[in-house]
Amino acid sequence: MKISQVTTSLLCQQLRENEDALSQNDKDYIQVLYDAAVTYIQGQTGIHGVDVDDESGRKLDDYPDLTYALLALVSDMYDNRQMTVSSDKANETVLNILSRHDFNLIPKGAEPKEGEYDERWSV
Repeated sequence: MKISQVTTSLLCQQLRENEDALSQNDKDYIQVLYDAAVTYIQGQTGIHGVDVDDESGRKLDDYPDLTYALLALVSDMYDNRQMTVSSDKANETVLNILSRHDFNLIPKGAEPKEGEYDERWSV
């Protein structure tokens, strides 16, 4: 599933909420969380397009595992709406998924081309 295919119904299912029982304000709040999660993922990965290629030719929809990260982020934001933080630990699964697509640390134009090897990119 792609991030652009995530619906309010799917978000409600993820949050274990009955969509029909939610007020419009609650649905709007879930949309705010969705938008915030997308923005967070964009900031962490450096991929700015959702369903349309960004200036680097990438889009979030190219990476289906980011959808899981999005759902986990929305759930975490929904479950932890209070102002105080009970833990300073980030969701390790989300961090691992996002780090696999962390393009924002690579200088623009410095990415190796398909099939090109550069020892700077070896781990």
